[in-house]
Parts: sequence; structure tokens; C-alpha cells
Amino acid sequence: MSRHTPVSRRPSSSSSCLLRPAAVALALASLPWAAHAAVDETFQLGTVVVTGKARLKMDSETAFTASSMRTTTGLSLSPRQTPQSVSVVTQAQMRGQGIRTFEGALNTTTGVNVTRSASRSVFMSRGFYIEQLAEDGINTMIGAPGLNGTPGRDPKQQLDIALYDHIEVVRGATGLTQGVGEPGGTLNAVRKKPTSTPLVEASLMVDRFGTVRATGDVSGPLNEDRDLRARLVTVLEKDRSFQDNVDGRNALLYGVADKTLGDGTRFTVGGLVHNTHDTPDPNGLPMAHDNTDAHLPRDKFLGMDWNKGRYRKRDAFVELDHYLNDDWNLNAKLDYRQTHSVSEYTSLAGSGAVGGGISATGTLPVDDIERYDHAGNQLAFQTNLNGSFEALGQKHEAFMTYSYSREKLDVRERWQDNDGLTAPVYTFTGHEVARPDWNTYYGQNFSHNNFYNQGLSGGVRLNVRDDLHILVGTRYTHWKRDWAYIYDTRNGQPDTRANTQLITRRSRFIPYAGVTYDLDDVNSIYLNYTSMFKVNTNPALDGGPLPVTQGRNYEVGWKAAANEGKLNASVALFQVDQDNTAVRSNLRTTDGTRRWAWFPLTERSRGLDAEVSGEVMPGVNLFAGYTYNKRKYTASVGSAVAGKDFAKQMPKHMLRAYGNYRLPGEASAWTLGLGMRMQSATESGWDIHNGGRTVWNASVQYALDAHWQFNLSLNNLTDKRYYTDNGSRGYGYGSYYGEPRNVVLTATWRM
Repeated sequence: MSRHTPVSRRPSSSSSCLLRPAAVALALASLPWAAHAAVDETFQLGTVVVTGKARLKMDSETAFTASSMRTTTGLSLSPRQTPQSVSVVTQAQMRGQGIRTFEGALNTTTGVNVTRSASRSVFMSRGFYIEQLAEDGINTMIGAPGLNGTPGRDPKQQLDIALYDHIEVVRGATGLTQGVGEPGGTLNAVRKKPTSTPLVEASLMVDRFGTVRATGDVSGPLNEDRDLRARLVTVLEKDRSFQDNVDGRNALLYGVADKTLGDGTRFTVGGLVHNTHDTPDPNGLPMAHDNTDAHLPRDKFLGMDWNKGRYRKRDAFVELDHYLNDDWNLNAKLDYRQTHSVSEYTSLAGSGAVGGGISATGTLPVDDIERYDHAGNQLAFQTNLNGSFEALGQKHEAFMTYSYSREKLDVRERWQDNDGLTAPVYTFTGHEVARPDWNTYYGQNFSHNNFYNQGLSGGVRLNVRDDLHILVGTRYTHWKRDWAYIYDTRNGQPDTRANTQLITRRSRFIPYAGVTYDLDDVNSIYLNYTSMFKVNTNPALDGGPLPVTQGRNYEVGWKAAANEGKLNASVALFQVDQDNTAVRSNLRTTDGTRRWAWFPLTERSRGLDAEVSGEVMPGVNLFAGYTYNKRKYTASVGSAVAGKDFAKQMPKHMLRAYGNYRLPGEASAWTLGLGMRMQSATESGWDIHNGGRTVWNASVQYALDAHWQFNLSLNNLTDKRYYTDNGSRGYGYGSYYGEPRNVVLTATWRM
């Protein structure tokens, strides 16, 4: 897919640019360490010796950090032991800030920018799209931005945070666990599992715009031996936006049970049913006829009153986890899911170019009147063997993982003739165009996608000394796409154009290497190299396929873990090179088909990540993450110009922070929270400037007794008026307001 037209930046020295953000990041990371040092000086503990095998675990309900994760490799490693930039969004962070959506959760973490793509939200990191989202380590390409060429053809992911214990975020390529995709990062949502102690929880959330959300969570043992456990999660939600006539519904039922078999085996089975409805807003708002901000009301919606999206997801999974002995573990997962959706819509939209906004008479054209039907399914299997062994007087870890995935997606597109209609913007009601009869249509086509992905990875973590650890591994990935595009109807008549069918196969070894050196019991430094690849289906000048797109990630950093692992900090310098990115030229192919020819180009992204997360001192939890990122094309081809930013919708500077403080003594029932999201300016592909902003949030939590807790969240505290980042924002469309000040009240009862 072609990237948008870049814009120039003022030249600067990359080394000097990194020094200033690095100084800020180091200062940020050191603040809680100073506080923690003071605590350590006050309380001197004697030596404690603990024997036995420890199993790393985190409490997502109360913690701001994680004790272990395996998203980057096939090993379960703590954040400090992981030689790559990682973050975790826990339930404690989401509840404290009144977050109820997956997009809202990622909008508060380090280095991830949530941008718009028509009616969808997409995620970016280090200037690249995050194309794969995993659930319990099972990856999916369905819903990846640009997968089928346009936002309408790309299905929407159905994600609800009530389903997940926490969300793991890896910045940079994850070659050992993903293999295929862009090198920006990976998301892994870890689903809730049964608990060994009884849990009964119900909550009701309301906000100032009229959203009402009820959730239930019941878990615990089903027998006296506590070796049979189950969990049930439910969600019922009526969603109301700050925009007029924009609403939705959400219903989720999730169940999971596990059984302990013997001393070291656990069998898990689960499934979910998830239905959602929303109101598509494919074009947002336009700019004024003089190419300035039209200052339309924030509740303005320029879609028809019949715009609707209906989405359905069914998922079933089984998992077997078996300890062969004290040192080795075998895990196998099988997951099958079905998705189906129907979206129909139209709205007002001008052109993207200068002058394409609201006309001098206050009107805009009616955009395409469209309907998309999606039907997809995925079958995935993954097995992992990991453990430890002794050699040369040291204990080392090793792993091997095999994964298989088959994904199928069928898309039916229909559209109606808009007859050159226009409508007034300022008096728009949503009734200007009647809902069409989709049994008749002006045009229709079909696309069929089949993705096959197999991977075999293995690696070893060599503990050369007690303070020196070398992690090396590789992954062999075989990827296949079988794609067909069928022309059916055009301009109300049979479409006689030849159908298109393309079968693409690629295989590749992907290396991974990481070195961690422990400076002491708290601090470590690390080096990392890994890569990913992505199949390129755009035609080269001779009509043949372009070389495989390959992303390479280089990283060096410092990490620390204090307060018994409850407080983590990190600073990382990174460089990401993506070779053979397809950029459209102004030439036609020479094979007689006269298609636009594409040329391979290298994109480079450099920057810094810094993060602090966890318990700074008793009663004080903090999450703070800063990212500096500078991107450029390394050569000039077509619309791409050497030195220009290839992802202008990503800010150069991002700061995300949230902390809470539980009052001491008799006031300990109260917890106060404060957070902010700060970022620098961005631009769209049409060179439309979007200024930097700071959005403040606050929260107050009150525990009435052992059962009842109330949380009041104030989001966008100062009622900042701003537009969300959107790379395709033009003069006639693509301006989406950020949410105005919102008040969210949540009442939670726990048994």
C-alpha cells in the first residue's frame, strides 16, 4: 500500500537531537529511584534466604508493572531480563483512569500512537503500523491496517478490556514470536484465567455522554480439591458518543475452565461470544472553504442516520500445560475463531487537496454510498517447549516453538450511485440520503483472502556468568497468501474485466540476538538485534514482484528492577531500518499491463524510549513513559523524498504519565490519581498541521468497605479542543475531534 506524501523537516544533527531527549529521559527515570533509595536507607532488612522453585506472577488488579512476559521470545522473562523495550498495561492502570476501550488503554502507554483510518483506530510505534495483535500469544493478521487495500475492506478487530488480565506491548521487531509484519511492535492481550480463590465482582460504569456499561466477573474452584476451576466474564454496554447520532451496543460472554491433572499438568478450555454495533464515521469533518479550521461543533456528525456497523465474533480454544520435570515445560494451544460483520454508510466529504473543504455556499458532496460484508475464520495451533539445563558450571535456558495459522477472509463490497449529490454542512440532519435497498446496486465486487503462516523457532539463553546473559535464536517462517478479486457489476451493468488471482509464497530465516549484563542486583544494560519480514505484492518496473520487505531493529539500553521487582525502569536507544518498502513511482510497468510501477526504498527510524512503572513507595504507584522518534526516507523515489518523514502522523515527542496515591492513616480509603498525555505536533499526508497538545486526567477512588468501591474519573480535565492524529486527513475530510471533558463514575462490588 502506498504511503502518503511526505513533508520536509528542518535539518538537524541526529546526535544532538538525541542528547536532549536522552537527558530528559534519564532524569525522568531517576526521580522515583531517588525516592526508592530514600526508602531503602530508612528500612534496613536482614538477609533472607528463600529456597524452592519460584513461579513469576503479577497482580494486574493492583500493580502497575509485570513480573514476567514471553511476547518477545519463547521464554518467560522479567522485564529486566528481556533485552528489548517492553511495557504492560494492567487492570489497575485501566480502572484508575476509567478506561473502557482497548484504544484508550494503548493511548496511555509508552511509544504507541493511536491514529485514525476512516472509522477505525490503528496503532503505530516507532513510525510503523502494529500489524499483528495476539491473544494469549496466538497471532492474527485479520484487521491489520491496509491488509485489503482500503479501510472499508479491512475488518474491524473486536476487543474488550474486560476480557483481558493485562496487555503486553513490545516496541520494535519481534522476529522470534511474530516473523511476519512491520517492525514497529507487537501487542499481546492476555485473557483472564480461572483463579484458585473465589472471586465475585460486578461493576456499573456511566459517563456524562450517556454510556452505560455493566460487567460481571465470577471465578473460583468448583470442587473441594480446588483442582477444577472456572471463570465467567460478561459485559452489557450501551454506548453514547459526544457526537450527535453516534451510538452503539456491546455484549460479551466469556467462559473458561481449567483442570489440574496430577502434579504438573493443567488442561484449559474456553470460548466467547462477542456482538457489537457501532455508527461508522468514515470521513469525519472538513475544513473551511478558505483552508482553515472550520470550527464546527464537536458534536457535529456528517454521516447519515442509517449508518450502522454490526460485528460478531466467536472463539473457542483449548490449552495443555505440562511440566515434564522441575526444569522443563511443554505448552500447546489450539484456537479457532469466526468473525462476521456488516457495515453500511455514507457521509459528506470533499477532496483532500487544497480547496477541497466546505464550499463558499456551505455545502459538501455526498461521498460513496457503500456496504461491506466480511466473513472470516482462523485456525491456529502453537506448541512451546522450554526449560533449563546445566553446562560448564552454569544453568542455561532453552526453548523451541512451532506455530501454524490459517486465516480466511471474504469481503463483498456493494455501492450505489450518489448522482453527484451535495448537502449543506451547517444545517445537516442525517436524513439527506435515504437508506438504499441493497438488493439492487450500482456496483459490486468480491475479494477472497487465504493466509497460511508456519513458523519454527528456537533459541538458548546462555548464562555465561552470573552477571552475563546471551540470548540467541532464529525463526524459520513460511508464509503464503492466496488472493482473488472478482469483478461482478459496474455502473449497473455486468463487469467484464478479468478477475485477478495472486498466489504469493515466501520463506525466510529470521535471526535474534540479545546480550544482558547485570551491573548489580538492580541495574542491567543490554544490546539487541532482531528483524521481521513482510511480503511485497506491488509490481516492480518489469511487472514482477518487489523484493521482500525486511525490518531490522537495533537497540541498546539500561533497565532496573527494585522494590522486589515491583518497580521497573528502562531507557533505550533504537534504530529501525525497513528495507524494500514499496513506494509508487511515476512510471508504468514495461510488461504490457501498464500498471503503476513501484520501487523499493529504505525507511529509517531512530529514537529513544524511557519508562518508569510500579510502586515508587508505599501507597504511591506511577507509570511514566517518554518517547523521542525521528524518521526519514533514505532516498528519493516518486513522492518520497530523501530526508523527509515517512510517518508524519506520528509525533516526534510523546509523554504518557499516570500516578495514584493512597492516603495514609484514617484516610486510607481514599486514593487520588493524576495523569497526562503530552505530544508534539503532527502532519497529515496532505500537509495539514495538527498542533501539539497536553491532555490532563484526574481520578478519585473511595473504598466504602471491604465490598464497595467507587471511582470518579475526570478525562480531558481542561476540556482541551484538539483533533486526533490522522495520516490521511485532507481539506475536505478526516478531521476527528478528540473526546471533550468526560466524567466517568464506576461503582464496583466485590465479594
